[in-house]
Amino acid sequence: MIRRANRQKDNGSEPFTYIHQGTTLEGNLVAQGRVRVHGVIRGDVTVHGVLEVAESGEIEGSLIRADEVKVIGLVKADIEAKGKIEIWKTGRLFGDVRASALDIEEGAGFTGRSEMNPGGQAVATLTAQADSLEKPLAD
Repeated sequence: MIRRANRQKDNGSEPFTYIHQGTTLEGNLVAQGRVRVHGVIRGDVTVHGVLEVAESGEIEGSLIRADEVKVIGLVKADIEAKGKIEIWKTGRLFGDVRASALDIEEGAGFTGRSEMNPGGQAVATLTAQADSLEKPLAD
C-alpha cells in the first residue's frame, strides 16, 4: 500500500496547477499560485501568481492577466502583468502587453505593442507618441 505523507494545512507552499501536454481546455481559467501549461487553453486566463507557457504549450484568447508571465511556447492574446513578462527564445507572442518590465530573449517572436509601467506610474503610450510625430512642422 502506498500512502501519501501527511501535510499540514499551512505548509507555506504555493498552489500549483499543471495543464498536461495533450490536454485542451476550452473556456476561461482562473487560478492561484503557479500555473504551467504544456497543453492548450482556448479562453482567457487569470492567474494570481506566475503563469508559464511551456514550449509545447499554447494559449489562444482575448486576455491573460497574471502577476508574472513566462512565454516559452505560443501565446495569441493580450497580456497584462503586475510584474515581468518574459519571452524566451522558443516563445512566440502575438498580442499587446502591459507590464512593469518586458524581457525578450534573442530569437523570440513578438508581434504587438508594449506598454511598460514600472512602479505603477503613468506612462505615455506608443500610439500617442506616434500621433504627435505625424503632425507637420511649422515653417
